[in-house]
Amino acid sequence: MKPMQMSFIRRLLSVSILLISLALRPAGAQSPTFIDALRASEEGRTAEAVALFEKELEQSPDNDAAYMYLAVNLMALDNPDYDRVEALLRRAVELSPDNYWYTYTLANFYAFKDEPEMCARLYEELLSRNPGKRALYFDLANTYMVLGDMDKALEAMDRIEARMGRNELICLTKMDLLTRKHGGDRTEAYRMLEEYYRDVQTPRLATMLGDYCQENYQDQKAIDYYSQAIAMDADYYMAYYGRANTYRGLRQYEPFFSDLIRFMSDGDLDPKPKAEYLTLISENPQFMTTFRPEMDSLAIALLQAHPADTTIHNGVGIYYYRTERPYLAIELSRQNTVNYPDSYTLGFDYLLLLYYSNAYDAAIDEATRLFRGWPEDTDPLLVRANIFARKGENRSAIEDYELIVSRSPRDSATIVSAYPPLGDLYHQEGQNKKAYKCYEKVLKVNPDHTLTLNNYAYFLSLEGKNLRKAKEMSRKTILAEPDNPTYIDTYAWILHLMGDDPEAKLHFKHAMLYGGKESAVILDHYADVLYALGEYDLAFIYWEQAAALDSTLGIADKIKTRKAERR
Repeated sequence: MKPMQMSFIRRLLSVSILLISLALRPAGAQSPTFIDALRASEEGRTAEAVALFEKELEQSPDNDAAYMYLAVNLMALDNPDYDRVEALLRRAVELSPDNYWYTYTLANFYAFKDEPEMCARLYEELLSRNPGKRALYFDLANTYMVLGDMDKALEAMDRIEARMGRNELICLTKMDLLTRKHGGDRTEAYRMLEEYYRDVQTPRLATMLGDYCQENYQDQKAIDYYSQAIAMDADYYMAYYGRANTYRGLRQYEPFFSDLIRFMSDGDLDPKPKAEYLTLISENPQFMTTFRPEMDSLAIALLQAHPADTTIHNGVGIYYYRTERPYLAIELSRQNTVNYPDSYTLGFDYLLLLYYSNAYDAAIDEATRLFRGWPEDTDPLLVRANIFARKGENRSAIEDYELIVSRSPRDSATIVSAYPPLGDLYHQEGQNKKAYKCYEKVLKVNPDHTLTLNNYAYFLSLEGKNLRKAKEMSRKTILAEPDNPTYIDTYAWILHLMGDDPEAKLHFKHAMLYGGKESAVILDHYADVLYALGEYDLAFIYWEQAAALDSTLGIADKIKTRKAERR
């Protein structure tokens, strides 16, 4: 049985049990045992109720209500004996064949047991005696649907329609059945809807027809249906949404925004799809630039409709961030943390927004707050450490990274995330031995961690030590990422230091094709190799380019020195 079908059947069974518990009030002639059993059942003392109803049946073997109540309570136990439940239900029906609820519950039990044939037979029997029970027609239609007999399911709906007339619920049910009958093809269902709409005109049906016409590129017809829905109910916001989308496809932006604002302004609708829609239409920079005032109005409408909703704050925040107003996005995210101070997720989202907006001081404060509130989570410390490093506060950054690794010294994820930047910081502080120990710990966990391999190899090359080891580590990085200019630079520079300038030149030429010309360091290194190969004119060209990119590297002085050497 499919999960959706099982869910539906369980619901039916629970409804039956509720109705029985309301309908089967014991008569005054019932025994004290029965009364005690009923009280135990209603108070949730199920095991006790089962024992008392069993005792009642020993005393009164023809008590139909006791059979029914015992079956109902057995169903509430863990791992019930379904064969016994079925026997009890059938006995209750035998003793009181005219009792509607007994038969109805037995039918639902068969549905629960995945025996829809028996279920359908009992529903048909009930309908023959109770043709006015409208719910039975829907139950029967659903049972035939489970059986896969859509024609009989539709016939059941036709029967209720003949008795009650046409209405929206019947129409929607028949549409679902027709769609299932045709394997998901909705053509016949919407053909029926168009015919049905002549007699039953509701905002929902009109909007559904509008949606179908829009999907089939019948734009004007779609607008007409949406307009009919709005004429019937000026507050039916899904019609505004559908009509707005149609206007957008026609590039009629004035009515598009007019309708969309009406949709966005409904505070009763689910905010999530509205926030997603704002994010979707704000992905086009040209659209946002052209319609900035209208987009701002949409954002304000959303905030007014859902003033404390985190999804809306996030969606509007994304819009503000994309339109280069990070201060507004930050304020919305901050409000989330004020409204929901116990939410770590909202706090971390706020922290990341501050970080990417370069609001470092506020980010440090938020990271500190999060770590104090959730000390078991070190992610805020990672962000704070990174900020300290960016600000040049190396000692503070080192302290944070050391605290992180001390919390989880053997956790591989922590080692890979914290030790590489910690090693870089130690190197900046001139503590190379500590730096190399950090890199070794990373490589022990992940021997192919390219960033660590590259930095380790490059720093060794700067010291002129262990060049063979440095070369082997660097070679792994260019095999993993052959077009990464930074990794190529490290490898080629090590080759130069080892005296293999022709091979180094080949690698530098490759780096030039993949962004190497944008790095003063790489250009400087390439020029050194060319100079060593005697290609002096070309070397000076690259040195001049490097000096123009970064005047702080002292390349201008190097050029003067090299030119003096050539005189």
